[in-house]
Amino acid sequence: MRAQSHRQWSILIAIGIILLTTALSPGAQELSSESVPSTPTARGLSAADLVAAQKFGETLSVADWLGPLAPVALSPFFGIACLSAMALYGQSWIAADNAFLGEGSPLADPGIFWVFLILTVITSVPRLTKVSKPFAQAVDQIETWAGIITMLTLRFMIRAEAPDVAEIAVIQMGLLSFGINSLLMLAAIINILVINTVRFFFEVLIWITPVPTVDAIFEMANKTLCAALMVIYGFSPTLATVVNLAVFTVALFLFGWAYRRQVFFHVILLDAVWAFLFPPRSVSQKPLIVFPVTAVGPVPARARCTLTQTDSGWTLKHERIFRGDLLVDISCDDSSADLIPGFITNCVRVRGATVADLTFSRWYNVLLPKFAVSLNVTLNEVDTATVRDRTGLKAELT
Repeated sequence: MRAQSHRQWSILIAIGIILLTTALSPGAQELSSESVPSTPTARGLSAADLVAAQKFGETLSVADWLGPLAPVALSPFFGIACLSAMALYGQSWIAADNAFLGEGSPLADPGIFWVFLILTVITSVPRLTKVSKPFAQAVDQIETWAGIITMLTLRFMIRAEAPDVAEIAVIQMGLLSFGINSLLMLAAIINILVINTVRFFFEVLIWITPVPTVDAIFEMANKTLCAALMVIYGFSPTLATVVNLAVFTVALFLFGWAYRRQVFFHVILLDAVWAFLFPPRSVSQKPLIVFPVTAVGPVPARARCTLTQTDSGWTLKHERIFRGDLLVDISCDDSSADLIPGFITNCVRVRGATVADLTFSRWYNVLLPKFAVSLNVTLNEVDTATVRDRTGLKAELT
């Protein structure tokens, strides 16, 4: 997985907001067979096309679709379980015209409710204690994408029950065109990923806080907020959409900063699990994945980088998709590098003309002496008790 910088993600998110704004424009909702001429419009849309699109929009309105995204982003499995519960047992108080929760909703199925309730228990219980929470964090991304796929599947199912309407392009980009349905699904993916990324970062901060019950308190608060937002959605999808946009806006400001740290946490936690289950038998020739604790030249703090040995020292490279890679050359003539073991992370500490602390995972812990030789760094010998001392855990991860 290649790291993406804050600017790259900001561009993608800005595109998503523009697309969402286009989909939400009032003009798209005020069209009717009486106000639209019978001849094709300047964009090539006939009156029949516009009326058909309006009927489809009524099947699953913008508010019905965007309203539940914030609680689903906070807790994907639990959020979908709440939607299913309201579709099954909340017909007396939910909005009657809500395609997600009304009669005939795909969610009104006891099987769906129990499956997602069981998945909620399986993924939530490990988050209650600090010992089991790393496992829950390691599979967090799976839950996020499972929630996104489930929401998109539900939209396809509801769309299949709507009149057979061709997707009308509202944005043309060269050879690509985007219709309202595509724009709303794109908005859903961006919305869930942004909010979930920020939530994941704060979960890890809670985990490294040395208070035994704070993990359980945070998880209960997260589930309570998710349920409360779902109740708001049941009463008023429009109000829930406003709340969702407010939560999304706050998360968007924190996203770039939190995303780099989310990648860092995922790599560190997953590598620790794999190193325990399948320890490496030899030192790989692949570049070492490192995360600078502070900014190193143009490379921002906690950006995912590779560290490669060269004839003159080392090269730190931060790969970017839409722009050129950032490179920092470290010369061994005016800088020295030590390998310092830690409890959760290890560190290549560079001192001299270049000053940097480059943390990396426990993947090569069973081969640290050989690894230090292959990277041409000095292994800092420390007592085993010091290596396993948890007092430096927070410093390693923050």
